[in-house]
Amino acid sequence: MVVPKDIRPIIGTAERIISLGTKDPAEALRKAPAALEQIAREFAAARAALAPEQRLSQREVVALCGALYRETVAQWEDDPGTAEAWDLFAGQLQDARAWDNAMPGGGPSAPDLEDAEDLARRHGFTPDADSVKRIAVALYATRMKAADTLRRRAEGDYSPDTHAPTFPPIVSGEATAGKSPVPTTQPEALKGDTLLALWAAEARPAPATLKKYGATFRNLARILGFDDVRRISPGDVVRFKEARLSEGRSTGTVADDILNAGAVCNWAVENLKITSNPFSRKAPKVSRKGPAPREPYSDDEAQRILTAARQETGALRWLPWLLCFTGARLGEIVEARRCDVRQDSGVTILDIRPTEARAGKNETMQRMIPLHSALIAEGFLRYVAALPGNPAGPLFPSIVARKDGTRTTNAQVMHGRWMREVVGIKDPKKAPAHSWRHRMEDALRIARVSQEAQDAITGRHNPRNAGAGYGKGFRGMPDEVLKDLERVPSPVPPEVSGGATE
Repeated sequence: MVVPKDIRPIIGTAERIISLGTKDPAEALRKAPAALEQIAREFAAARAALAPEQRLSQREVVALCGALYRETVAQWEDDPGTAEAWDLFAGQLQDARAWDNAMPGGGPSAPDLEDAEDLARRHGFTPDADSVKRIAVALYATRMKAADTLRRRAEGDYSPDTHAPTFPPIVSGEATAGKSPVPTTQPEALKGDTLLALWAAEARPAPATLKKYGATFRNLARILGFDDVRRISPGDVVRFKEARLSEGRSTGTVADDILNAGAVCNWAVENLKITSNPFSRKAPKVSRKGPAPREPYSDDEAQRILTAARQETGALRWLPWLLCFTGARLGEIVEARRCDVRQDSGVTILDIRPTEARAGKNETMQRMIPLHSALIAEGFLRYVAALPGNPAGPLFPSIVARKDGTRTTNAQVMHGRWMREVVGIKDPKKAPAHSWRHRMEDALRIARVSQEAQDAITGRHNPRNAGAGYGKGFRGMPDEVLKDLERVPSPVPPEVSGGATE
């Protein structure tokens, strides 16, 4: 990154370079956010060393809060999730504030003060201690306003934002201090992967999200014929949308593309990287009506699949059984290691947790799934015991790993082909792996399993109220979850021989 002229005497160079230690573009994209964040911290520290502290006016404090408010709403309002989740967020804010005020000395916590100072410095201010405290106090109300707006968006209310007009526009700290603003000149071209790395350094998205957004920007460059976000016009976005639809992509996929790029560009506008968001209001409307695109396996289909699996070995022998009795996602299982099958709380579990190969759809994927007695009776533990002794070795070495070390893609191809060609399940509404998750959800409903226990098994996020964030929950109680899981019956009777071992 180019070092601004005013801090070059402190940084000691005109350009700050950090090697990412790789020539692989995907790996570089993954590592870049941390490097960019490190450089940003160095620049902020250098500027703080040069600039005298200043007292911010009330207007400046509220304007800074407005910047955070707009940034938060822009990030979430296109796809805000559930109203209950934002009610939970607001409840947690209230609890945290009550706790902070009850502590000796009262007032904002150290993390809140750090957030306040960081917000001010990002916009060119060097606040004194009193200003930092006032910003931190004001941010509580700001976050509550953002939660209120996003709760209404989650309920389908997209009427004009009543909170945004209450914040005055922000003026850079350098300008208010009578100085020349720090140069913000950018390179002539702002490539998609560069902008994405800058956004990711602050947004900290899940690896799967970053990968998905990266694909969106690569498709933009491919279709538009240039890779410069500053050159993209609303007309270009329409051209991109029409081209993606003509390629046979679904309306939902194209809408995701435009919403993905739009979310990043909203951040870019707020952070002065681009002047406007060309993707705004350009996503095609997606119908949410009609039946689910995937259906659960019937009892007859489940029997056929599990019986056919008994004639197989390796991954094809055990993937259908694990999918049936865990409700897990295919990638969560095939990227598992030998050591992920272990004991906890007196029961045998499949420990679903993030690894380099299995990043997880979101943080709620981490859970301990107890093994159903039908799996144990079938001989799954004998299969695990017969694997090579390396605890970190793959649970399914028969699945060939790709160059990046992952097995999910190859497993999807192998398992899907077997399901269609060998078992004969060809209904397009039956997804080879995912229909097991639909079946498990129904089985848990029929067994009257509590919602929290269901989520602990399937790895979903359904916050009920503020109390949902207390305690370790069923995700950390596999012995209790097993009591509920055992209420799900097996679609096939056990083999007399006790099951295969391979």
